[in-house]
Amino acid sequence: MYREFGKPVRQPLSAIKKEYDWDSVESFTPVNSSMAVGLVTEGQPSEDFPDEELWTALPGDLWERILAVLPVTNILRAGAVCKRWNSIISSKRFLNLRAEVDSDKPWYFMYKDYKNAAGLAYEPVSRKWHSFELPCIDTSNWFVASANGLVCFMDNSNGNILYVCNPMTKIWRKLPEPSEKWSSDYYTVSLTVHKATKALTAVVARSNQVPDDYSHWNLTIEVYDSQTSKWRTTAKTLLHGWRGGENSVICNGIFYCVTYSTAMVGGVSEDTSRHGLVTYRLSDCALNVSSMDMPCSLTCVKLMNCKDRLLMVGGIGKSDIIKGIGIWELDTEWREIARMPNKYFRGFGEFDDVFASSGSGDLIYVHSFGSPQLLLFDMVQGSWRWSQKCPLVKKHPLHLFTGFCFEPRLEACD
Repeated sequence: MYREFGKPVRQPLSAIKKEYDWDSVESFTPVNSSMAVGLVTEGQPSEDFPDEELWTALPGDLWERILAVLPVTNILRAGAVCKRWNSIISSKRFLNLRAEVDSDKPWYFMYKDYKNAAGLAYEPVSRKWHSFELPCIDTSNWFVASANGLVCFMDNSNGNILYVCNPMTKIWRKLPEPSEKWSSDYYTVSLTVHKATKALTAVVARSNQVPDDYSHWNLTIEVYDSQTSKWRTTAKTLLHGWRGGENSVICNGIFYCVTYSTAMVGGVSEDTSRHGLVTYRLSDCALNVSSMDMPCSLTCVKLMNCKDRLLMVGGIGKSDIIKGIGIWELDTEWREIARMPNKYFRGFGEFDDVFASSGSGDLIYVHSFGSPQLLLFDMVQGSWRWSQKCPLVKKHPLHLFTGFCFEPRLEACD
């Protein structure tokens, strides 16, 4: 499965400290050499610890069960209390027990700029921003896919280079490169982890224009299986009037890839949707290229897997002018489940074709590329809310903010 290549990465706080308002940011520092993540919190530990002998006499398996149900940040704080607790939360048995507990609400990582992989991670329960740095990459110029606590990074200038990591523990590995080097006009990557076997599957869809023919594009599906540690080309097709893009997700064993209309080719008019959907079933490599109708004309389309529900966030409008933002769920057809209220939509200021969204679990995050303001939609409560103000500051008019969400898990590291 996953092996640690090199030592865990420490946070270079001195390199980024001047960038943030540190009154509202908590910092990550290593707990020990095997788990490079922790929290530095304000204040001192309480000296009032009643019945200390009773607590110290508790058996280890009981401590494991107590600690396993805590939020991940509390677990990390507990690991800094004493050697015994640190040993417990680092053990294989504890991580397996923790895996049986419902995961914490997804965090959102926002890059501070495109030049490096440092930024801030938002924790929605405590509503705090934490200083955070990603392992194995040094810029934000990567395609990202996440699943079950793991994040996959693919170099958007070279689709042959992919890394998988656990952002919380900083454990990572580079995936084997394909035997034949890829060269494509567009890439997209998605990730899934089998819950029982923990086997990882990465799917890359590559789209190449047929020479001198913008209306025809070759679409190729590449699949990586961690059990064989090999890539396979599993499907190929020729698209007419559509091309593959950079947006995909895996949900319930099916890989979904957004396709884009090649302008007026194939009878596509300005009044119809510019997006379609290609599906690929992992179990039998069945590829379905029939375009699935979108609910309306959309922009900034983003697919996401939220507890095995295929959701889509998109900007409603034509010609890159967004008039609203909606959320849809795919059953036999797209069904709208939420629409961003005008008071939040206006809160972003002027929208062009430049907003990002990412979701997992019960939360969906939305923000404008031109601003670090972060908006959350809670699918359980059906409510929208702003995050705590992000300390990142826009430095110049072309400064864009990007990010992604991930599940904060300690056990996704085997």
